[in-house]
Amino acid sequence: MKDRRPKIGLALGAGGARGLAHIGVLKAFEKYQIPVDIVTGTSMGALIGGAFASGIDARAMEEIALKADRKLVAKLFFPTISSSGLVDGEKIRNFLEKNIGNKNIESFERKYACVATDILTGEEIVIDRGSVVEAIRASISIPTIFTPVVLENRILVDGGIVNPVPVDLARRMGADIVIAVNVVPLNSSLSGGKKKKSYLVYDRIKISFPNNLVDKVESFFAFSKNNQLFKKEGEEKLFIPNFFNMTVYTLNIFERQVIKLRLEKDRPDFLLEPDTTKVTMMEFYKGKEAIQAGEAAALRLAPKIKNLLGEARDVSKINDLEESS
Repeated sequence: MKDRRPKIGLALGAGGARGLAHIGVLKAFEKYQIPVDIVTGTSMGALIGGAFASGIDARAMEEIALKADRKLVAKLFFPTISSSGLVDGEKIRNFLEKNIGNKNIESFERKYACVATDILTGEEIVIDRGSVVEAIRASISIPTIFTPVVLENRILVDGGIVNPVPVDLARRMGADIVIAVNVVPLNSSLSGGKKKKSYLVYDRIKISFPNNLVDKVESFFAFSKNNQLFKKEGEEKLFIPNFFNMTVYTLNIFERQVIKLRLEKDRPDFLLEPDTTKVTMMEFYKGKEAIQAGEAAALRLAPKIKNLLGEARDVSKINDLEESS
């Protein structure tokens, strides 16, 4: 039997805006000429992985990501409330079609598949054929935020619920070496490594009253200084997330636990965990920071992967080399 080069699978994880770090990983791999034969992804990993598998290189993806400012993000996520989600996803579908094209997965040179969740049964659904835009749209559909996608009589939502970093899927698709990228910080704050702004509660309404009238009003309410109904000016009150953030934070907490369990069960050969603590799940306008984090993490590991591939001329030698490294 003729020797063959080991097939490399790349499993790109969920994480919202943090998933832009995947672009940095791909940049580093392109620099070191590390071949990728199989791409699997969940949620944002499905989006970046789908674009890459369709033939869009990392530099082109970076250009698109860096154009995303607050205005564009607000436009894409503008609420169009329906009975099953705050955002109907049509603007995002149009954005994907514009930048990736309406391509079918079967036409890709690289093998590609992404993960979604059947919201009615809880099953993990692997999408490896048909429209890549529909596949991505299903995989990124955060429950209650996006309306679900109906595909082949299934109601599909975000794959991060069941398989946030699809290592096992890459192996099932034939990967000999699996490189996983987890962009969700597992032991840090959900608020991007920064304290959310507190807001102030005043004991008077801030409108343009003459100073003397303000004084009179304050004097009138002097009895309330010790009354909990009125707070002292400048007192900070704990930040309470709104409905949108509450949903996102809840999904993040759940997702982190699933990631830990899945990575313990489905161990990749290499695990990349970019430092994305400065980027929250919805800060897509922080593409530069996320991409730099992904590139830095990949550059640290790329030489080791390259050396392994250089020594493993055929797939039969992988186990021996991995045990000795």
